[in-house]
Amino acid sequence: MIIKSAQRAFILLTQRNVSKFYSGVRKYLPKERLKDFENAWGLNNLIKGPRIRKKFGKKWGVKIPTHIDIAPTTRCNLKCRGCYSSSHESEEDMTVENFEKIIIEAKELGIFQIAILGGEPFLRKDILPVLEKHKDIAFRLSTNGTLIDADILDFLKKSGHVFVFLSLEGFEEETDFWRGDGIYRKVQKSMRLLKQKKIPFGFSAVIHKKNKDVLMSEEFLDHMERMGNRLGLFFPYGSSGETQYFDLVMEEKETIKSLEKLESIERKYSMLFKTEGYISTQKPPKYFLNQGCTTGRNINITPVGFVEPCNGIQFHTANIFEKSLMEIVTSPFYREIYSCTFKIERRCVIIHEAEQIHEIIQNHNAVGSTPTSLPNLHRFLDVRDQTPT
Repeated sequence: MIIKSAQRAFILLTQRNVSKFYSGVRKYLPKERLKDFENAWGLNNLIKGPRIRKKFGKKWGVKIPTHIDIAPTTRCNLKCRGCYSSSHESEEDMTVENFEKIIIEAKELGIFQIAILGGEPFLRKDILPVLEKHKDIAFRLSTNGTLIDADILDFLKKSGHVFVFLSLEGFEEETDFWRGDGIYRKVQKSMRLLKQKKIPFGFSAVIHKKNKDVLMSEEFLDHMERMGNRLGLFFPYGSSGETQYFDLVMEEKETIKSLEKLESIERKYSMLFKTEGYISTQKPPKYFLNQGCTTGRNINITPVGFVEPCNGIQFHTANIFEKSLMEIVTSPFYREIYSCTFKIERRCVIIHEAEQIHEIIQNHNAVGSTPTSLPNLHRFLDVRDQTPT
């Protein structure tokens, strides 16, 4: 089993862009931080974790999630369009103790990759010592990039196992349309600071009808590489959030066309590209990290402990502060959600198969995590019914 995990890790690391990404990280990180990076992202995430997950999966007859998203807060200093976190009733924070409890339980199940989302994670500087303590975890921290100060730079400088992503939606016009006036320039300033301090980082972007051509353009990707980005993370815009813009959600043919464009130019870059929520157009895909829908393979945990199939499906049947992580991921609701993901070729289930998700939610009496979860899903279904095929 260990040999098979090592073989899978070797195949991944010898992919052309993954190899270039790792070479770029090695140039940035001093010896100790590089050791932390390799231990968390390589040994634990790619070799040790799958072995543990497979053992528990066989025992319980389930697929254990490969990674977890945790939102330690819903608070944010911005009011972005279509934000999945904006529909929560009030500003909510997770306690530091509960935050660490989830991390410990995740490791016991072989989950060594955890994404820290929000709200804005850097409003919770009190969790940074917890991240620093658990150096065996590969942390992926997503930020709007406007609050990076000297303290955060110092933290990132000594934390090789933490990889930070700055969110933007294209150049100034596209980013400020989505996030507010002046935000693009603040993100660019933060990127320059990270590059100057030799801290590896990447960008994450939500793709929709209005910005897809810009995000997939060589002009934008060239600029991201010059700014020092090592990885580009792309998500399709979905249907959650207090204020929804259903007219911006891409049809499947638009999603596939965007992916094909990215695949056609990816060899030009030393950046590694990662997509989530897409169907692969190549078998195998030209670049390795084309993951399709991750619903069920990861779970999203809100500040109050609701465990959702992903942050786009804001429904739950359990609370992590009342049940163990093992109890939750082996429950019927999450089993069926996971199964649904693979039945539809791993497209984004909430965008392309919202009817099936709605049926699963009803069958298991899943509860909306926010007051608008169910009304928003119903509105999205109505819009889909009215969209010409």
